Amino acid sequence: MNTKRTLAKAFMEKAAVDQEARQWQELMVQLLSKLELSKEEFERATGHYETLSKQVARKLGVGETDVHIVIQGSMRTQTTVAPRGREKFDLDIVVKLDGERFIGIDPDEFFADFGDALRGLNDAAGEPKPKPRCWRLQYPNEPFYFDVTPALPGSFDITGTDLRVRDPESGWSPSNPEDFANWFCEAADQKFFFQELLKRAFEAYQQIDEVPSEPVPIDDILRRTVQLIKLHRDLMYLGSSDEVKEGKPISVILVTLATWAYNAAYQSGLMYSNAIEVLLDVVERMPDYVEYDGQTYTVSNPANTDENFAERWNEDEGLRAGEFFRWHEKLKSDLEALFSDSYSSSNEARIREIFGQHGVDAWKASIAPAPTGLLNSLMKTVPGGERRDPVAPVPVGAKKTTLA
Repeated sequence: MNTKRTLAKAFMEKAAVDQEARQWQELMVQLLSKLELSKEEFERATGHYETLSKQVARKLGVGETDVHIVIQGSMRTQTTVAPRGREKFDLDIVVKLDGERFIGIDPDEFFADFGDALRGLNDAAGEPKPKPRCWRLQYPNEPFYFDVTPALPGSFDITGTDLRVRDPESGWSPSNPEDFANWFCEAADQKFFFQELLKRAFEAYQQIDEVPSEPVPIDDILRRTVQLIKLHRDLMYLGSSDEVKEGKPISVILVTLATWAYNAAYQSGLMYSNAIEVLLDVVERMPDYVEYDGQTYTVSNPANTDENFAERWNEDEGLRAGEFFRWHEKLKSDLEALFSDSYSSSNEARIREIFGQHGVDAWKASIAPAPTGLLNSLMKTVPGGERRDPVAPVPVGAKKTTLA
């Protein structure tokens, strides 16, 4: 038999076996894509960045080339997610400032001067509000707000990193958002063995027959995993009291733990069959990277081990640590229960709890009497393929095959 056709047939047979997992994957991708910034919103945000940069330079009396905008956080790592109509997108930027006027400047003076430079930006931005290390611009008529952090480069002799930012308690604090984002993106680029096989098989199939235009879902597993766990967190704390919300796990800790866990899963040698198995294993492993010596919790910044993202866990009588582990247990049990169900007969309340009403709507719309989409277009070329019974994803801890 032709090698390409043999490879394509193997792909289609595997797709039939993994139909259940792939239905969940496709739902996740479609849902999370709708909860990201749209192209138009991204372009508007970029325009606001440019306006901000020019005004800051003018008001501080420095050249435009001495003001450099660095996107950080979820926009940099491409993991933005916000339920439409409920919350705004939190977009983080760092403004690196250079010039003689900043030499030897006091951190509080530096922070206050920058805040003054943001005032009167334009009607769109609103009045800046001070936070511990950044200024918040609300942009009332946009679906996003900016947390704008001023920073000074050339800071190795002061903080041990290239950038330093004002901290209300310590004065100057180290910052390296670009290094952190690069660490995350390098991890996200790692592809599992099953992804490489599917990619090669799909490419071979494309050369044989005309294929529908829908993409094979969830190729970017780490980013989708981060989006999913952030969505679950946001929905879990929706409607909670301010006291409970104070302990809500912050995104940088979730991203850090998920990335360490993804790296460990990638290096484990386990033979994963699909993205759902990877997701479940990553979630299971996340607490392994919270260090605790009996007194102090530590989640180290992988790009600067002197920075502890969980520093506030040690200052609140266990509130944040307790909330993290409570949220994690809920996430783990929700996902394992959800993915053990048949996709077509899954519990609506459970889907709503994890994905929100957007998820329920997408799930209902996807259920039809006859299978549709790319997967089933491929399956129809396998005798009996469209009638195969789906197989649920293998639960965490059940994998027994390792790569040689």
